Amino acid sequence: MLKFKKIFLASLVLSFLVFGNGISGEFVFDDVTVIQNRPDVKDARNFFNLFVSPYHQNMPKTGLYRPFTMTSYAINHYINDSPAGFHIVNIIIHALNSFLVFCLVNYLFKNKFLSYAVFLLFLTHPIHTEAVTSIVGRAELWAFFWSLITIHFYIKKKTVLSLTSFLLALLSKEIAITILPVIFYIDWVLVKNKLFLSVRRMSFFALPLGVYMVLRYIVLGRYFVEDAVTTLITNPLKFAPLGERLITAINVLYLYVEKLIWPVRLSADYSYNSIPVISNPLNPYFLFGIVFLSLLLFLLFYKKTNKTELGLGSVFFLFPYLMISNLIKPVGTIMGERLMYLPSLGFILIISCFLSKSVHTIGKKFAYAILILIVTLYGARTITRNKDWHDARTLFTATVDTVPDSLVARAALAAVHIKADEWKEAREQLDIARNIHENNSRIQNLLGIVADHDGNYRLAEERYKKSLELNPDSINTHINLAELYIKEGRFEEAGRSLKKVIEFYPVDEYVIRYAYIQITLRDPVGAIDTVSKYFSGKMNNVDVRALLGTAYFVKGDNVQALIHLKRAQELGNKAIEIDQMIEAINRNK
Repeated sequence: MLKFKKIFLASLVLSFLVFGNGISGEFVFDDVTVIQNRPDVKDARNFFNLFVSPYHQNMPKTGLYRPFTMTSYAINHYINDSPAGFHIVNIIIHALNSFLVFCLVNYLFKNKFLSYAVFLLFLTHPIHTEAVTSIVGRAELWAFFWSLITIHFYIKKKTVLSLTSFLLALLSKEIAITILPVIFYIDWVLVKNKLFLSVRRMSFFALPLGVYMVLRYIVLGRYFVEDAVTTLITNPLKFAPLGERLITAINVLYLYVEKLIWPVRLSADYSYNSIPVISNPLNPYFLFGIVFLSLLLFLLFYKKTNKTELGLGSVFFLFPYLMISNLIKPVGTIMGERLMYLPSLGFILIISCFLSKSVHTIGKKFAYAILILIVTLYGARTITRNKDWHDARTLFTATVDTVPDSLVARAALAAVHIKADEWKEAREQLDIARNIHENNSRIQNLLGIVADHDGNYRLAEERYKKSLELNPDSINTHINLAELYIKEGRFEEAGRSLKKVIEFYPVDEYVIRYAYIQITLRDPVGAIDTVSKYFSGKMNNVDVRALLGTAYFVKGDNVQALIHLKRAQELGNKAIEIDQMIEAINRNK
């Protein structure tokens, strides 16, 4: 027991040592939309409602349902909105996962060197940076955690706890379902239970799986199995002919293996056109992928290896990989380093097994020296990689250096320059992006912002409308178009755009702006209804009180107007308009 306490402490210390320089990082990339700007996650009253909400707010069409992960974000928000708290939690979960890896390998194989090797390589591997330092990577972390907890309780024959853990794993991320063949392999092949007994025990997992499926259907409806948002940009393989899809997917396998062995060229994005679709079956990377898959199958079925660490490593890599590989079914992305978090355990187990066997040929001291050297290099690379994830500028500058043909990265870097008023640099990035693929909603939206900045409102409107034609759910474009209409005094059109924004994305700022437009259009009753719908529990919000006071003033209900306007002043609103309305009411008494 003392040994395990020391390992757990070491896991915590090493995890913070390797990933700790990422704690100062901001919300970046998907963190912004999934976590930072989510009113439903920030509102503590909405906590339990997250279990019947899709992963992306009001967007079941993304086909994602991860309520446990979302509730952990809500708890983070409740304690402290700072991204540092989110980063710390991710590092702690990764430390727990690394500790669980040690416990599992040590229990199954009773090999000290192997256990330490897998533990240290998994903890420090640079490919895990996206899962740990990118806050939205928490879905991978929780799915892994609960999956290993499921295995632990299954081995200990604690059925109820095992089934509960499996349900939590599924509620963290969909990839957790691939832990079932791993558990079956451990029970039947490694623990050597009879096939009938293993099948009977495994059948109990139908219960949590059924509960998950019912919840998933209730939340996602017709998007229960298939999403409706994957585009040519996010995953070109979904639109490629079958042969080209399979050849390119195997080529991506080579890239995964390359980054697992030599994690130097890492990227936050691999969308169009980072990885061109290929059709040549004689491509060397495709041939390597075929050989690698054949090796995994050999290790899994060959009688001298299938009951060893090599067999378990093959299972741990093969099944989670197949789910994200685009071989069986196209998924939401062509490639993502975070997706390797679970499969990487299998690869690391195989590598560690060969390193462990070298102890008998090169000696224990030399084997440990090699292990320490690899861990040191991996740790140093991870520390360096964390710096790339510090903010949007560092992240996307690093990304375009690694994958210069990524449309998403070019667009994101252009947005960074726009935010910093670096219009020359923004235009340069957008020119490159247009050469990659111009017919993209985000590119059109950014081009609209540039035209708006230049004062060419007609072109800006054309760009925004083209963006919405390509993606009607583009919230940022609706917001930008509303801003343009307001500048031009076209309030009815601005109201229509903002209404679409708050239907998907009811952030206080945009709800209040929409209500003020209703007032401008002489619809104070509509503004009051809007407040009632979205702010019923926020009557101590100074902006809400000022809005209500204004609405009642325009409506002619001076009694209610005075109540809300005075309350707005008590809450700290010093706007001269508030004083003017109060004075007007008092004059009319």
